[in-house]
Formats: sequence, C-alpha cells, structure tokens
Amino acid sequence: MQKKSVSKDIFSYVMITIGACIAAFAIEDFLGPNMIFDGGIVGVSMIVARFTGFKLSILTWFLNVPFLLLGWKKRGLPFVIRSVFAMTVFAIAVAIFESTPAVTNEHLLAVTFGGLILGVGVGIVLRYGGCLDGTEIVASLLSPKLHMPIGRQVLCFNVVLYMIIGLLYGWNYGLYSILTYVLVSVVMTRVEEGFDAQRGCLIFTHDDVNAIKDRIYQELGRTCTEWKTEGYVGGENRALYVVISQYELRQLREIVSDFNCFITITAIDEIIGKNVKVTLM
Repeated sequence: MQKKSVSKDIFSYVMITIGACIAAFAIEDFLGPNMIFDGGIVGVSMIVARFTGFKLSILTWFLNVPFLLLGWKKRGLPFVIRSVFAMTVFAIAVAIFESTPAVTNEHLLAVTFGGLILGVGVGIVLRYGGCLDGTEIVASLLSPKLHMPIGRQVLCFNVVLYMIIGLLYGWNYGLYSILTYVLVSVVMTRVEEGFDAQRGCLIFTHDDVNAIKDRIYQELGRTCTEWKTEGYVGGENRALYVVISQYELRQLREIVSDFNCFITITAIDEIIGKNVKVTLM
C-alpha cells in the first residue's frame, strides 16, 4: 500500500509539472504578448510586470506564495507543498517561455487558444491537488469576516481587476481579458472534474423493480441500491439509486421509458471510495 501511495504521489507531481508548464506557455506565448490578462494574482502580476519591468516569473511566485503560507492551517500542509511546487514550476516555465516568440498576434486567436490551453493547464494542476493562484486562499481567509462566499469574492476581485485593465489599456483589452477568463473557467472546471463526469440517478417505481435492476446491470454494468419508499398519494413503492457517467444517460432513459418510473438526475462533484463498474464480457 505504501509503494502504491508513493507512486500515486509521484504521478501527481508529474501531472502538476505538466499542467504548470502548459499554463505558462499559454500566458507567455498567447496572452501576454497580446496584452490579454489572466484573472487573480497572476493577472495582478502581469499588470505590475508591465509597469515596473520586473520579470513576470518572479512576481507570480512572490505575490502568490505568501498567501499560501497564510492559508497553511486552513488548507493543510500537503496542499501547500503541492501548490508551492506548482507555482515554482510555473515561475520557471514562464521564465523559459519569455524568450520564445508569440504564437499569434491576432487577438481573437490569442483569446480562443490561449484561454483553452490555460484552462487545460490550470485544470490539470487543480485535478492533482495543486494551485497556481492565491486568490482563493485570500478569499477563504476573508470569508468569515466579510460573510461572503469564496466564489463571489473571487468574482468581485476579478471584475475590479478587469475594470482597472480597461481603464489602463483600453476597454478592448479589458473585454478580451474577460472573455479569456470565462473560457478558462469553463475549460478548467471540465478538466478538473473530468470529461467522464458522473451522475446520480434516483428512480421511483411501482413496477417490477427487479426487471429494472437487471436491465441496468445487463446494459450498463451498474448495480443499484434499493429501498422501500412511500409516496403521499401513490403509497408504497420502491426506490433505486445508481451512479452512471453522463454518456450513459441516454441508455438509462431508454431503459426507464419501458417502465412506469419517476426519475431525478443530479450532478456528482466527487466520489470518495471505490467506484466499481462491472465490465461485461
């Protein structure tokens, strides 16, 4: 078990390294040369770098790491270590890509491909337990005092940041940066959660529950949890709970359409423990 845990940790650090390098490539070869700014502390670092002439690679590290250290107790030592590692790799990669030419000077191409690539890089880092931006840490520390959710604080911070960018460099650059931020957020979330996202399905029925379970098992390779329930009007019935991938929803709809069922489907953010899918021969 210990060897497996070490191998898993090594793999996580390798993936964090890859993600940080991808993010640095997007910043230096797509966004930065076209004056398109990322959000959060990295965005602040990009502005300060333009005004002062300091290296972006140095600024991103020195502006981010102190917030991680402040959030040590809140997020835990493993998270801080991985995040400091991610930010260090990111800073080194930014320094390397500073000497490479921009891939494109077309702003729309820079927004589209820079946002996509940056979203993939940041998503990989987050998926494997790291962090490239200390904004969320700051928000988590301020949340008890401001009585404001972390996500809303980050959004407000970035809105103010992009207004400043618009005032300093023109509203076109501010709007391009906002568009990039939205694209990065969508791609980052998808990569972090995984493309094969899971769905929790709760099925209520008066029909032959064993027939439904058999169909789900035979066609999807999934087992169900079953219990007795009672409706206010319908009286006693049966409930089944099954976790499937988003790509299996169409098959599940076809299965339950043959029965008298009531079904609710919810997104699952995380599964802890063993998620076993039976492979049918």
